[in-house]
Amino acid sequence: MKVKVDKKKCIGCGVCADIAEKIFVLKDGISEPVESADLSSPEMLEAAKMAVEVCPVRAISIDK
Repeated sequence: MKVKVDKKKCIGCGVCADIAEKIFVLKDGISEPVESADLSSPEMLEAAKMAVEVCPVRAISIDK
């Protein structure tokens, strides 16, 4: 599984990075997934799912 951020939708609010600091980082005011983020652990997957849910502009998705 891999997390994606739609850069056209992202407003850089940072809530995803606050919730899942091992998965997201803000660069130039836009959220980006950390390349080394491993969603195979239940904790990391749950954090990614929570970020999807709380993103105010629905810019985050998880690809299987």
